[in-house]
Amino acid sequence: MTVTAEKLSHWVSPTLVYRSIGWDESREGIGAGFICKRGVSRDNVNLVFPRYVLVIVVNGRGTYIDAGGIEYPLSEGMFFQRLPGVAHSNFIDPESDWQEYYIETGKRLYDALRTMRIIDSDKLTGRIRIDAALTNKIDRLITQLKTAGETELPELLNDGIALLIDCSRRMRKEPVDDNDAVMLAQACELLAADFQSPVNLADFCRRHGWGYERFRKVFRDRIGISPGKYRLRRRLDASCELLSAPGLSIAEIAAVLGYSSQYEFSAQFKRYIGIAPKFFRSGTREAVRR
Repeated sequence: MTVTAEKLSHWVSPTLVYRSIGWDESREGIGAGFICKRGVSRDNVNLVFPRYVLVIVVNGRGTYIDAGGIEYPLSEGMFFQRLPGVAHSNFIDPESDWQEYYIETGKRLYDALRTMRIIDSDKLTGRIRIDAALTNKIDRLITQLKTAGETELPELLNDGIALLIDCSRRMRKEPVDDNDAVMLAQACELLAADFQSPVNLADFCRRHGWGYERFRKVFRDRIGISPGKYRLRRRLDASCELLSAPGLSIAEIAAVLGYSSQYEFSAQFKRYIGIAPKFFRSGTREAVRR
């Protein structure tokens, strides 16, 4: 059968697009779309999709079933995630006039965004705040991906990541109120300052009228790691800055950062950064170990 351009136009929607980026073997890229599925009941059954997709339900009702067989009801104002390489199913109430937006990425980009907590793969479904600002951004990305030349695609990739960051903020189950925002900002400032002095967080919370256990829970939920690991991360960030600038020896940097010895600093730096401080500074002799 010959497929004419007229027939093809019925199958390829102007509101669906995926653009691959990179070398010939690359499967990375960015995609977006808007789909109406009136009358559809079986959307995907035991689908194992190669890419990541965030689906935003604009209208309709349905069900998402994860790899373990657990069912999650879907309705307007919710999202669900298709994780690359993970089996799942989703069904639609055919009478509910289902409409969805989606944003799509390649697996390697998904892995990077997941590592940075821009994508939360543990939360398969949930509520998301949908408004004209969000839908306009997705519509604009669809249009730009359709018309962009190849050299423009890297910039649109940035737009797609920014859109996923926006979605991540919109799907947080507990919005951070003003008191929580102040608490987190002050705690992060404390944890990132004066590494030579120990931090007593319980006393810090008590002086500010905060419950210590609630503080730890809010901190981990919003920052993604415990306060102790956050301090370690900022400490190592500071060590990289100091190692990149001349003037201080490695022993002096260890002392500035509050380590008991150069050896303790070097061991921790190599464990977390993957390379010894002296090779990080010189850029020779030893490669980063993955």
